[in-house]
Amino acid sequence: MKKSRNALGIIVLIIAGIIFGAEYFLNVNLITKFIIDDQNAPEITIGDLPSKVVINTPYTINEDEITCEDDHDRFCEVDIDGQVDTSIVGEYTIIISATDSSGNEEIINFIVEVVEGFDGSFYIPTGYYSDIEGLTGEALKDALNDIITGHTEYPYTDDDTDVWDILRDADEDPDNPNNVMTFYSGISLPKDCQDTNTPPEFCTMEINGEMDTYEWNREHIWSKSRGDFSNASDLGAYTDTHHLVAAERTMNSIKNNRMYEDCHDGDDTNIEDRGYGNYTCNEWSFEPRDEVKGDVARMIFYMAVRYEGEEGDLVDLEVINDALEDRDSKLPFYGDLDDLLRWHLEDPVSEWEILRNQTIYEYQGNRNPFIDLPELVEMIWGTSEDYN
Repeated sequence: MKKSRNALGIIVLIIAGIIFGAEYFLNVNLITKFIIDDQNAPEITIGDLPSKVVINTPYTINEDEITCEDDHDRFCEVDIDGQVDTSIVGEYTIIISATDSSGNEEIINFIVEVVEGFDGSFYIPTGYYSDIEGLTGEALKDALNDIITGHTEYPYTDDDTDVWDILRDADEDPDNPNNVMTFYSGISLPKDCQDTNTPPEFCTMEINGEMDTYEWNREHIWSKSRGDFSNASDLGAYTDTHHLVAAERTMNSIKNNRMYEDCHDGDDTNIEDRGYGNYTCNEWSFEPRDEVKGDVARMIFYMAVRYEGEEGDLVDLEVINDALEDRDSKLPFYGDLDDLLRWHLEDPVSEWEILRNQTIYEYQGNRNPFIDLPELVEMIWGTSEDYN
């Protein structure tokens, strides 16, 4: 009897070895060869395949993101057929099929639309904002915080990817890939004119008839002292590139940690033209050039939603009206809210912002909701008239 049991154990081990060997070395699942498949087709996962593309821009299918899984057969194969001609507006069909080893097949006809104008909606991942439907006010703010919290953080300065690297990419001059566009000045500077103690000779150049040494550095739109998140080792708000921009060094110093305010609404003093369309006024206020006023507003709104004093945030940021003029205050407040709300409408979301938002998303894994869905601003804070 004992010999029989030993023989049976040996037979089981041999069969198991054959099954394992066939699958490991020959990629053949012998079990599925002798068990009838239930004829369910494999499931296809598409990933973030874009369903829209702007005319005359490249359309690339990342085949690694398209996978299949079968409930019976371990192996299935994906096949992709079809092309998108981005030189012609219209709809194109990409046929994605998956077949398991038993011959069951699943087919998806994926429609790609080539559009005439720039449409940023196709950058938004499917379902990204599904949890905000029907919400307004604080409930909407809380839901957005849940969506955009937990982003990938990068160091301020490092030998590997850091904030400098992200801004070189996000703020790249579309007409010159060797340059960045500076935020407040609107001038294009070589990427290698990055703020240093010894700028290269080519950083001395003539701009608007004036010869000077120009460099760019990293500007915190929500000044790091307003909330006291000025420790680079803490990352978080300090290195969040949704509110960091490339800025010409002098203009960055002028803005300092001033509050944002309209210097030309009739009740301001000490108005001073700082160049490039920027102004300072009152005790400690700054008005950026018209072309970026909406950008500033949407970055400030992002920060007020992203950093709510939860674990890991280190700071709870709030947008306020009639902002504090105290330059030394470290309270986590920024404003003026009524001006920012008006700027948001007067300077609507641009193609530049949309592309920048996507670039940062590819690094950090989170988005600025007020660039994707500008109408959310009013649904949380109302309009400027509500604060006058």
